[in-house]
Amino acid sequence: MKFKEVIKSSFVLIGFSAAGKWSGNIVYPIPELWKKSNKFISEHNVDEIVGVCLPPRSDHYFYTCGFEIESVDFNKVEQGMTLHTFPKQKYVVFKHIGHAKEIPNTYRELWKVFDKEGYKIKKGMPEIEIVQTIMFGKEETDEYEMEIWIPIE
Repeated sequence: MKFKEVIKSSFVLIGFSAAGKWSGNIVYPIPELWKKSNKFISEHNVDEIVGVCLPPRSDHYFYTCGFEIESVDFNKVEQGMTLHTFPKQKYVVFKHIGHAKEIPNTYRELWKVFDKEGYKIKKGMPEIEIVQTIMFGKEETDEYEMEIWIPIE
């Protein structure tokens, strides 16, 4: 699996958020958050949707789905949305290509590569998923693409 190292500048994210968990009674809010964000994003003519997961690689997490803004512009924050700021950080970036239902398989593979290469997750930093808005509607096709950014020490 190919990957690249990238330094991402600090950024501000607004979107819809919810807690989730993979263990016990699974709580999986991500698809619903993407649907809510998709509507909001199409109204604001945004090129990409950004999902942020804290902490990365965890059974219990806090997920936000939205888009980046240039600065803290409170006029764009609607009721029910959250706003987060993140500092400059180095990431390892992987690409998922294919049906969205295969994303968990991509994560399994990328964690194998991540561990094999000796990377360590930078605590307190978000895992990021980035999807170009031109991919909306292609989630159930082999053309669907998204990037997965893992913060590293």
